[in-house]
Amino acid sequence: MKANAKRTLTPRAAVLATAAAVALIGSTSAATAFADDDGPAPQSSVQLSQKERHLDDTAKDRAQVKADKISQSEATAKALKAVPGTATSAELDNADRNGSLIWEVDILGKDHKNHDVTIDAGNGKVLNQHTDRDDDAAQDAAETQALVKADKIGHGKATDKALKAVPGTVVSYGLDDNDRNGSAVWEVDVLGKDHKSHDITVDAAGGKILNQHVDQDDKDNNDGDDD
Repeated sequence: MKANAKRTLTPRAAVLATAAAVALIGSTSAATAFADDDGPAPQSSVQLSQKERHLDDTAKDRAQVKADKISQSEATAKALKAVPGTATSAELDNADRNGSLIWEVDILGKDHKNHDVTIDAGNGKVLNQHTDRDDDAAQDAAETQALVKADKIGHGKATDKALKAVPGTVVSYGLDDNDRNGSAVWEVDVLGKDHKSHDITVDAAGGKILNQHVDQDDKDNNDGDDD
């Protein structure tokens, strides 16, 4: 999946491959977190087939949305219940090794640290959570705090704005800085009712749609601009 802000803030591939410290949530039935390449992958109640895992971005979005049982708003709410704070990104994705369909939600906690929470896309259970502890964790958290401070609309209004522009299903959102002027923006990816993947940029200060386009792997739409 091509979630721009998500990849910038906390690359999902890195989270799925290298998460080193995990605090289990709730009962002992919660799945053990994956620690490294040799550790156990998350076990969700929904899996993609081997074929579906290797589709291009848009086709994979379609397969994931079809299999997903909870919305991004429900996944975010579950994550925020586990780690109170501010949601800064979420992405519907799958574990490479077993195809488990999950929502990965990033939260700036009330402890001023970045937390990653993995939600089962089938039943909404918290599979695992961990706090960023790498060498750049403090700097990353400071950058996230600055973005959150600049944000005036939150993920809920940002995704609402995106869905008003392109009706469909949100597959990811992320708070990021605008490459042009450094202002805070929400990057929202929507699988539209036209079955195409749309990238929508929303101004985090006022909620204005700054840009939207169809993802480039939709070969049948060459103009790439929905404005």
